[in-house]
Amino acid sequence: WPFAGRRFGAIVVTNYLHRPLLPVLAGALAEGGLLIYETFMAGNERFGRPANPNFLLRPGELLQAFRALTVLAFEQGASAKSVMQRICVIRGDASRVRIDA
Repeated sequence: WPFAGRRFGAIVVTNYLHRPLLPVLAGALAEGGLLIYETFMAGNERFGRPANPNFLLRPGELLQAFRALTVLAFEQGASAKSVMQRICVIRGDASRVRIDA
């Protein structure tokens, strides 16, 4: 992790899992910072790669990994092409979040 000691207002991770990095990402969020994380989970092996359990989240693993942050949204499950887990969390008070449609 080349950004030790730095804080970010937003972090986005897709289709990548390196478990030792999960607490580092949580710690790198600035107050009010938003993290969006999406990757494959157990069950995806029936669709192809990744199929190695080392690269597949366990059920609810993102909720557990980011439990110290405020969860704005979470989902997990199968689609026609993959089995995914997604989470959106914020560091701090979620009442400050404003979403314009």
